[in-house]
Amino acid sequence: MNLQQLQQQIKNNALANFYVVTGDEESLIQRAQHEFKQLIQPENRDMNYAQFDLTVEALDDVINEAMSMPFFGDRRVVVVQNPDFLTAKGKISPQDQDQFVKLLEKSVAENIVVIFINDLKIDKRKKITKALLKRAENIELPALSETQAKQMIMQELQQRAYKIDQDALQDLTLRTNAHYTAMKNELPKLIAYATHSKNITSEAVAALVPKTLTANVFDLVDAVMTHQPKKALMIYRDLLQNGEPALRVNAVLTGQFRLLLQIAGLKGTEQDMGKQLSSHPYRVKLARQMLKQYSLTSLRDSYLGMIGIEVKLKSTNQDPALLFERFILKNTA
Repeated sequence: MNLQQLQQQIKNNALANFYVVTGDEESLIQRAQHEFKQLIQPENRDMNYAQFDLTVEALDDVINEAMSMPFFGDRRVVVVQNPDFLTAKGKISPQDQDQFVKLLEKSVAENIVVIFINDLKIDKRKKITKALLKRAENIELPALSETQAKQMIMQELQQRAYKIDQDALQDLTLRTNAHYTAMKNELPKLIAYATHSKNITSEAVAALVPKTLTANVFDLVDAVMTHQPKKALMIYRDLLQNGEPALRVNAVLTGQFRLLLQIAGLKGTEQDMGKQLSSHPYRVKLARQMLKQYSLTSLRDSYLGMIGIEVKLKSTNQDPALLFERFILKNTA
């Protein structure tokens, strides 16, 4: 089930008693939370809407709430975040497990329990997980594709009577790695900037939208592989000046070289590769475009060079920034 199907269930008053929400698109997850919260009128939320974070609250509190009848209302909504008890390492007492299974089997007809699994790695072999997945409706909210993200951004702008130039939309996509939530989060300042013209330009995007670390690392890898030491050092030093730790830059860059090598050895669509590598299809698309320009031997050597830096960082006290600069100079010579 997707978000539109949930909205249709709400419209038809055909809601289930249990839902699990999976996915990693933050904006869509927030919209799902909003839809469930809106089921309870604002004046009744203190009594009939409850939200639990199981990193700090107990599962038996959730069970007690879900077993209680609505208080002067038609329904009660119970939202659960971070259900660690469904994971391989998460623990649950025998008593809580028995009570939770009883709740699933004999739920209060007026109550709706929504468990936001999001991108948590649950253990489907567990008895408690099997019981939940058997009874609950599953709402899947995966990351949007590049095309879907662009369409959603354009629709949101059109609703506000704004336009965005195609080159500006493409630059926004590049700077955010086609991550819909990141794109959406940049809209308020772009809209404010274009208040008078109602048109968002590439100049506005360049001035207001910073590149993500991953986007900068794409540029950094390209500068290393195309032998541009000045550009590589400039990007790297800018990252450090903007507060990125050298160790983190090193880790992301190593991961980018690894991704390129992995994609070089795979076949299939960007979506299929993205699933195999647990990476956004847009990253796969950019990586495939970059691979057309690079020597696989040089790419492998660069990856091994990054691994060498990692070994030195773990075994010596050498300055990570100095090691990184030596790597760039050596590989772009």
